[in-house]
Amino acid sequence: MRARVKFGSILLLTLLFVPALGMAVPDQPPDKTVAVFGQTIHYWDVGSGPVVVLVHGLGSRKEDWLPVVAPLSQKYRVLVPDQIGFGHSDKPLMDYRIQTYVDFLDEFLRDLKVEKASLVGESLGGWISALYAAEITGGAQVVPVEKLVLVDAAGLNQEKPVPPVLNPSTLAGMRGLMEAIFYDTSWVTEDALRKIFADKLSLHDGYTVRSILSNPAIASERLDSRLGEIHVPTLVVWGKQDNLLPIVNGERYAAGIPGARLVSFDKCGHVPPIEKAEEFVSTVTAFLSGAAPAH
Repeated sequence: MRARVKFGSILLLTLLFVPALGMAVPDQPPDKTVAVFGQTIHYWDVGSGPVVVLVHGLGSRKEDWLPVVAPLSQKYRVLVPDQIGFGHSDKPLMDYRIQTYVDFLDEFLRDLKVEKASLVGESLGGWISALYAAEITGGAQVVPVEKLVLVDAAGLNQEKPVPPVLNPSTLAGMRGLMEAIFYDTSWVTEDALRKIFADKLSLHDGYTVRSILSNPAIASERLDSRLGEIHVPTLVVWGKQDNLLPIVNGERYAAGIPGARLVSFDKCGHVPPIEKAEEFVSTVTAFLSGAAPAH
């Protein structure tokens, strides 16, 4: 049995970055598990009300959402899974595709008896969430989506290739990843970098990341030609200084999805839920409640 990260150890990015901004580190919700297609999926289930699912990105886990979970749970039932192959969830050796994650997300919701939900997907999670919403138009029998929030979402063809830093195996590579993800990297000291690198290695998700990045079938799942199929009310949220997926991608998502609106945050990189947590919660809550978000 592979080693698992202890439940009490929360994501070091939150432990290190949030205090650097003078913010208190939120408490972790209780961990829960459910068997999805025979695989153990770990998740948080917090709050009550309309269901909102937070879908994390590549090489990430549910703890990346920690700064926004409690505020969102004041009005919503917030479900936050470790997706298959990441975090504490099982990591089967398979050829991971975006459709793999769409199938697991739908089955996860069915297993929890969720009848409808809003999806908030960041990076790879945005790609998954957008493909999930597009498939509804094609007649896929999935749990209905009420609203869609795409946060610095992957899934579109890139004019410039994504920097090759997504699966770091060295300290220098980890520094490159932090510099690609965050606008403010003043907190990335040598000590912090070593802790983050050790934490990353302990997750054993390198195979999953490599499988996704090297799978040729992924190219056929890009969404450039399918954005018009998304007929769910959509908010696109982006960091203006995202060096990993530049804001032009957000503009393309907003232009291609009927009725979608784009909100961008200044002095923010690839992870608005961490770097701009308060503004992110305010923007997303306004959208989910029916108010028009500010541009």
